[in-house]
Amino acid sequence: MRTTIEPEITRRFVELDGRRISYLTAGESATTPSILLIHGSGVSAACWVNQLLSLSPAFRVTAIDLPGHGKSDPIPHASIDAYADTVAKLVEALGLGRVVAAGHSLGGAVALALAARLRNVVTGLVLLASCAKLPPVDNPGERWLAYLPGPLRRILFFSMAQKLLFAPGVPSRAISLGMQELRSCRAETILQDVEAAKAMDLTQEATRLDVPALIMCGSRDRLTPPAASEHLAALIPRSRLSIVEGAGHMLLLEVPERVNYEIVDFARSLRVEVRSSVLARELRGVSLIRRLLGWARSSAPKTA
Repeated sequence: MRTTIEPEITRRFVELDGRRISYLTAGESATTPSILLIHGSGVSAACWVNQLLSLSPAFRVTAIDLPGHGKSDPIPHASIDAYADTVAKLVEALGLGRVVAAGHSLGGAVALALAARLRNVVTGLVLLASCAKLPPVDNPGERWLAYLPGPLRRILFFSMAQKLLFAPGVPSRAISLGMQELRSCRAETILQDVEAAKAMDLTQEATRLDVPALIMCGSRDRLTPPAASEHLAALIPRSRLSIVEGAGHMLLLEVPERVNYEIVDFARSLRVEVRSSVLARELRGVSLIRRLLGWARSSAPKTA
């Protein structure tokens, strides 16, 4: 089943374990590398619209609606592991092959967990505003917010969310899209995402990763501040860190051009690395053959 929602972006559905999972796709050529986009908590694949449109000429781009988000059916018990399992099944069902997995916020943790599961499939990670484990925070606002009447609680929640998610001076269209996404998400899904984030600890998975990783963070990110990304970069052996000056938590909407450029540059570096690795193996093979031929000549019986 398919319905077109933009000229270059198509929504599709696939059934996994009896549940319908929605995803957006662009760039259909099977010959181009695949990039898999995983959104954060309380939003959907539509937050990746700028990446879907801009990256599709060079890549096959797929953005999943995690269970319970966007148009995807919910699951009974949401967690980082459960989300990663669903994404892994989507990769297999769609035959995406080797992919660069890009995740934002909670989606970064899902991407990290996915790479730990599919070591021969995920060739690189792009982690935007992400962390391996949330630092303990005592937020009194959460406590008193729970005692307010429902309508007032909702108004204050979204007001607080906008201030936390976006840096000052962000274009209004970026804020509008992000807040529209958040308001469209079911309240129970947001609560499940919050609990999943609080419970996650991917420290061990991060330290054991053997794939290159690009870590990006806004200098004015209040949810996952630069210190969290610096810590994540220290955990992942083959990582590089990019701090975007003036940006907040919603990098993919606030500074899409910068994000797109960094993803393309990172993906190209992976291709160069693969070619260099192949060439090195070929050269080692030639060297071995030469040594064997030299050994054979020196070992051959001499004739008078």
